[in-house]
Amino acid sequence: MSKRSLVLIAVMWLIVLVAGISSAATIRLSGADQKWNLGLPENDGILVSQAEYEALQRYTRLEEVRQILTNDYYTEVDDDTLVTGAVRGMMDSLGDRYTFYYTPEEMAAMTANATGEYKGIGIQVHGDAESGELIVYRVFEKGPAARVGLQAGDVLIEVGGEPVSGETTFSVDEAVRKIQSYGDEEFALTVLRDGEQFTVSLRCEEVIMDRVDYELLDGNIGYIQIMDFLGNDVEGFTAAMESFADADLHGLIIDLRDNTGGYLDDVVDIADALLPEGLIVYTEDRYGNRLEERSDAECVKCPVVCLVNSMSASASEVLSGAVQDYGIGAIIGETTFGKGIVQTVIPFEDGAGLQLTTATYYTPNGRCIHNTGVVPDYEVVDDPETETDEALEFARNWLVERAQQSGQGDKEDR
Repeated sequence: MSKRSLVLIAVMWLIVLVAGISSAATIRLSGADQKWNLGLPENDGILVSQAEYEALQRYTRLEEVRQILTNDYYTEVDDDTLVTGAVRGMMDSLGDRYTFYYTPEEMAAMTANATGEYKGIGIQVHGDAESGELIVYRVFEKGPAARVGLQAGDVLIEVGGEPVSGETTFSVDEAVRKIQSYGDEEFALTVLRDGEQFTVSLRCEEVIMDRVDYELLDGNIGYIQIMDFLGNDVEGFTAAMESFADADLHGLIIDLRDNTGGYLDDVVDIADALLPEGLIVYTEDRYGNRLEERSDAECVKCPVVCLVNSMSASASEVLSGAVQDYGIGAIIGETTFGKGIVQTVIPFEDGAGLQLTTATYYTPNGRCIHNTGVVPDYEVVDDPETETDEALEFARNWLVERAQQSGQGDKEDR
């Protein structure tokens, strides 16, 4: 095949691989003043800048490899599989566990999980980047996993006899998709607990995840647990605040333990109800472009405590960091995970998509918590040997004492 033909095919590969470029065969790319004609008549050719031409030259190797595999590999290869592999290789080369490619099927599954209505076994998992373990951190009551005895802290080893990993965000998503792929069919799940391995059999069911639990605690303390900033989290938070409307709240506890994050828009909506007028969070991209999210003057009038632990990440750190910066309450628990970067999902017309890290976020006081986390005002680590929720009890007592010091607590004795 001629070099000119290879270059033209490379143009088409680049169109596939670079988001935002049309797949029309007669596309014209504009750039620097100098243009290069790739060998076709002016009216039918493709004009590119010198920099773009040099980039296209680099991508001829990609097409050369594709042709060799297509013609000479010992079994027939699928072009779609090769393209997906090439795209994933490009994403993997960045070494960013939060940047990866979704096929149309994977994109649909990710979207369904985010809404909170999906077919699964009723667990939430996270990956440990150091050990590569895939760890269960929440088991939903009455779900298939709860019925077979799965517990928080269990490590998933195999799904249907195939190994699963928690090494990257993508591998975690891949394990979830593998579970869901069985549908109504029964499958084996191999689990590691306290050094011992065992296998259970179960099948997927329709699961609806409520992201928020709440109750009014003794001492007129409102308690709201936000499991993720996804699905019905904003609606659940609003319902919780409405249920407290008639109570003379002495304090509000927002439980963000094991909340690994979610949508920035959702945490901003919730933070707006808690914070006074001002900056909630701001992000900056590689070019220094700054985007601010702000709250209005309407907010709760009582102290706010955020409960956090080492798995409180991303959007959870946006909220707890802002509460700490404004000094409207306290952060209680453990130092948080330390994920101070923002991902953007870019969909394609065929249903596929890219997730990539696009910016760093900062607390209202300009703190970047990436790889450092939010350090609590009061460090309280629960003892796993006891059933007492020490962090929650510490938070409730702290709020009651503060209310008594301000004179509010006296109302309970009248």
